[in-house]
Amino acid sequence: MQLDQTHVKVRLRTMAEIGDLALIMVRRYPAAILVGFATGAVFWALLDLLVLAWIPITESSYGLDDEEAVWEIIRYLAWMGLLVMLQAPVAGVLSTLYLGLAVFEQRPTWASVRTEAKRGFKRWFWKLGIVRFALPPVIFLACRWGQPASGFWDAFVPLVILLWVSLVRASSPFMPEILLLEQCPIRSKSPDVITASRRSKSLHGPMAGDLSGRFISVSCVLVILLFSIGYSLLWARGISFGRWDVMNLFVLLVIYPFSLWCVAGISVMVRILNYLDCRIRLEGWEVELAVRAEAMRQFGEEPLAVATEAAS
Repeated sequence: MQLDQTHVKVRLRTMAEIGDLALIMVRRYPAAILVGFATGAVFWALLDLLVLAWIPITESSYGLDDEEAVWEIIRYLAWMGLLVMLQAPVAGVLSTLYLGLAVFEQRPTWASVRTEAKRGFKRWFWKLGIVRFALPPVIFLACRWGQPASGFWDAFVPLVILLWVSLVRASSPFMPEILLLEQCPIRSKSPDVITASRRSKSLHGPMAGDLSGRFISVSCVLVILLFSIGYSLLWARGISFGRWDVMNLFVLLVIYPFSLWCVAGISVMVRILNYLDCRIRLEGWEVELAVRAEAMRQFGEEPLAVATEAAS
């Protein structure tokens, strides 16, 4: 492993350059999306449909163009969009590990990626799956299965969750990388150990304002991308089968969730590239890699892979 010969050029980038590089990464490492992200996304997508699909299915029996059905469909669309947003980081665990290794290796093996994911399962699932609300809303919706729409439970509660998650994501977006790539423990009795919370403060604190601005910018672009993907799929369906209607089960149960997960996969790419850029700006990471690579050549020492160690 040559630490100064990375497959992604380690240098400062603007947000526009990061967006371009994310699309290049999708083309260069399609397995990160088609295999890594899809593996995690399929589980969560099926779980989401299990707790939400009954809404459009039930309403379709009465007619989806009914006035009362419109509010139920809005309820379905809102909850589905929120769930995918919450679950994207935990669904992208394998992609994050794969891309982290791909910076230094041409083609990481999925065996090594799965081994790393299993080794730290309790740590990252607790933080990303429970604390950051990927699983609790699913349980909540399962308890409300078959219940009519409620202004409090289906409008106020998801809005509060959205605002809270947006605040957390904007202030500390790189928690998946801290847990998966740097492998920081959640807790430690030793004051010398860099825990996830300490690392988060040191990484996110100095760039809190910039990271919040980037979060808003990326979110707006991803929303536009969602509409673009959804419209493209609707157009392809219309050209292929002559079906141009929007309000039907296929669109609600297949095209809409699929569009959401496509955007979620791209967001994982953008996040990890932002993480690399943040480390370069704060820690001069490109200089560290060059120094460590030279030490490795001169003294024959084999340091831990930078992509999978705790930050020094």
